[in-house]
Amino acid sequence: MDKQPIYSIVDLETTGTSIKNGDRIIQIGCVLISNNKVVNQFNTTINPNRSIPPMIEQLTGISGHDVKEAPFFDDVAGSLFSLLSGTIFVAHNVSFDFPFLNAEFERVGYPSLEIKAIDTVTLSQILLPTAPGFRLRDLTNYLAIEHNSPHSADSDAEATGQLLVNLLDRIKQLPTITLQTLVKLNLGLPYDTNEFFKTELDSRELVAFDLPNELYIKNNLVLTKVKKVVRNGNLKKKKYPNSKQSKEKLFGGNLIYRGGQAKMMNMIYNNYIHDEQHNILIEAGTGIGKTLGYMLPLAYLSYPDKKVVVSTATNIQQRQMADIAVKQLNKILPFKISSVVLKGNSHYVDITRYYRSLSAMGESTPIQLLKARILVWLLETSTGDLDELNLVNYNSTYFNEIKHQGIDSLDKNSVFYNDDFLIRRAKSMLNADVIITNHSYLAQHATDLGESLNQPYLVIDEAQHLSENILHQSRHEIDFQSFSTLLNILRGLVNDGHERNLASIFTDLPNGDYYVRAIRSDLLSLSDTVKQFEEILYRGFMLNVVADDSRSIIEQPIDSRQLKKILNPKDKLVKSYSSIMTNLNDHFVELDNLFTRSAERWMISDRFLMGQFESQLNSITKTYERLLEFIEILTNQTSSSVFWLTIRQSMDQSSMKLSGGLLTTNQFLSQNVYPYFQKPIFTGATLFSSSRSQFIYDQLDINYKDTKTKRIDSPFDFSQQSKLFIAEDAPEISNQFYQDYLNYLCDTIYKLTKDNSRQTMVLFNSLLTIEQVYSKLRSTDLFNGREIMAQGITGNRDKLLKQFSTSSNAILLGASSFWEGIDLPNEQLELLIVTRLPFDFPDAIVTRAENDWLQRNGKNPFYNSSLPKATLRLRQGIGRLIRTETDRGVAVILDNRLVNRRYGHTIMRTFPENMPIETVSTDDLIIKTTDFFKQ
Repeated sequence: MDKQPIYSIVDLETTGTSIKNGDRIIQIGCVLISNNKVVNQFNTTINPNRSIPPMIEQLTGISGHDVKEAPFFDDVAGSLFSLLSGTIFVAHNVSFDFPFLNAEFERVGYPSLEIKAIDTVTLSQILLPTAPGFRLRDLTNYLAIEHNSPHSADSDAEATGQLLVNLLDRIKQLPTITLQTLVKLNLGLPYDTNEFFKTELDSRELVAFDLPNELYIKNNLVLTKVKKVVRNGNLKKKKYPNSKQSKEKLFGGNLIYRGGQAKMMNMIYNNYIHDEQHNILIEAGTGIGKTLGYMLPLAYLSYPDKKVVVSTATNIQQRQMADIAVKQLNKILPFKISSVVLKGNSHYVDITRYYRSLSAMGESTPIQLLKARILVWLLETSTGDLDELNLVNYNSTYFNEIKHQGIDSLDKNSVFYNDDFLIRRAKSMLNADVIITNHSYLAQHATDLGESLNQPYLVIDEAQHLSENILHQSRHEIDFQSFSTLLNILRGLVNDGHERNLASIFTDLPNGDYYVRAIRSDLLSLSDTVKQFEEILYRGFMLNVVADDSRSIIEQPIDSRQLKKILNPKDKLVKSYSSIMTNLNDHFVELDNLFTRSAERWMISDRFLMGQFESQLNSITKTYERLLEFIEILTNQTSSSVFWLTIRQSMDQSSMKLSGGLLTTNQFLSQNVYPYFQKPIFTGATLFSSSRSQFIYDQLDINYKDTKTKRIDSPFDFSQQSKLFIAEDAPEISNQFYQDYLNYLCDTIYKLTKDNSRQTMVLFNSLLTIEQVYSKLRSTDLFNGREIMAQGITGNRDKLLKQFSTSSNAILLGASSFWEGIDLPNEQLELLIVTRLPFDFPDAIVTRAENDWLQRNGKNPFYNSSLPKATLRLRQGIGRLIRTETDRGVAVILDNRLVNRRYGHTIMRTFPENMPIETVSTDDLIIKTTDFFKQ
């Protein structure tokens, strides 16, 4: 490539993706850039000499009428070929645009372009490792690049050109050592994209690169230096701003004074300055600013020498709190506070393991690309938290090899020991004022947190999720098929089937061959033992089960008392399992010690091999630990536990899974969490299922007499910003008329969304219903004009939420996980359709077991569990609609039980007081919804 190459950034709009099937170009956008400046442009529509499919017309805004008088490709091919010759072709997904354009050139008699081509998608994945997505629209939003007309070739080409300029700048900022590693990885990127890195590396021979002060080099890895927290020398207690005047003075121009938020602040502060403290339970409506509502008073209470632990429901909320709330506080406080985020070990990268993985050859292209992405990410991350990469899936084998196993697993002799992110985190905790964690981590580490931090303040944010998070954490699954796969991987790493294996690298070391043979024997014994367990469970609980042709997966509840007899610590098979696991781990420890003592003889690939084996062995050990947890639950809490087996419809024994755990957190929180902290603060936007309900107190395991309670309504004007319509004629569900119900849903969703191009979320209680509705909607013309996403069909929750949040007129069909924990402000959600009241499926194994437990304890399952849960879910679902004071939206409920059943009125009393609610026919609600959006 020349020193000042000319880049031709090209985007094509086409009638489809297959030129073999007759698809043609309908628009070409081309921008030529040299020395980071636009030097030429070429834009034209093209007559494809065929019809444009409605979906393409909707996507691009280009109709048959628009191209009727446009030139054919033959007419522009010559000038375009001449323009592109001698340039470097650039496209966002070059694997589509470049071959498609060349095929068109060949079709009209020109040769293919013999020029270099690079891809901005894969370059962005490497150079922008923490971007939320890599569609052009995602990247332009992320980088604040003007992109007014997505899916218009000229606009897309201009935006891709600006993206390229950004990437060119970023590659020049990469340290030389990082560039060298990227080139060595042999990434297999599309066309000539790899040369992008090699060209820059070659240029470094002429120009020296100075490493920025915030970076340092360790063993050929470039890492970010730890920012030291410097305490102000004046550590005197500061006066809390109790009055409105003092708060407004403190806020200055940074924050708006909110009356509800101020009440929350004062309530919290006053509770802890007196000798007699109480639990605090605050329901703070959306828009109150609840995070600052508890953080500000606690900052004053804890400064300068106490700590605050904040626990929330999700990892995303942890990040938001650290990135936004703490920064906002530091703008206004007369002192500075620092924070650290705590998550489970597996959320973090182990630098030593990652470094070893770089030497592994023959990996797939996606894994090599991931290595490159992490390599660049290490230049900017101070935490090593893999969630920063915004990946949809962290379950690949590669992540098992590089994710952290905990501080105890580290080799203190490793060159990266002091650089390790968990070691860094432990040091940061000593100086941090605020420790931000999640409910699962809190439940597991309450004792350590409380004791090491000297009984800190505790906030449980999103408190309605605390109990369910702990129950979810207690429930595990033993997948016999996955276990068998893990064993096969381990045997492969030991035996001669691999090019490099444990048998080959230890063959000439004293005792090496002995331990390898011992491990091989242990793995064989373990396989036999687990198969025996599998056989006993199958014969004991599944042998006489009749397959249900209507279900792909069969679930069979297990009597805990019967399972307790099988999983008895004194049972011969359980003892054998324990003995084998002990031997296997001991033999590997001995082998690892031998490996460490002979450190000078190993290649990096040998170290990676040992790391691979250890990673897979840890997975095997975790399965064993799950079994031990099952045994402990069965021993101590037989009556409050639930267990079941699942198997494929074919009744294939190898597909069997054993699942189970606790049914209730009864006394767990009051005995194992709260005693290690000050009296807790519980908060959330939707805590109460009714004005008198004991449900939230039971869920949180607290006494209402020892709890100060407050409800602070949202400041939003729901009377002007929203409408709630209930369909009074919505049909009941029954097996006999189920198809009629599906037809009703599809017809209503179609009519509500066809002419209302609004961001729409449709909430279901069942993935099966989503599948059926999606299938029916596909036969309509709704797909011609709207992007329709369906959970379990077009993607998982995280992927769909990411796509939906950057769309403008999408329809998302979502199940239970979309009822809560999402934030879609500013027209990201305008129409919410609730297909059914969100009651738990009554025949679900866990629901039946919970109901039995409640009845045994003298409680009514419906009023003490089902109704409160459904009420809170519905409140949370509707709460997705209005997230800011400028949002406007409509909620539609297609379930007349809300008006026909007594409990429906109980539910409706929990909705925002000034939200307009109308009960109308389905036809009328469609009209009224359209009218609302016309206002």
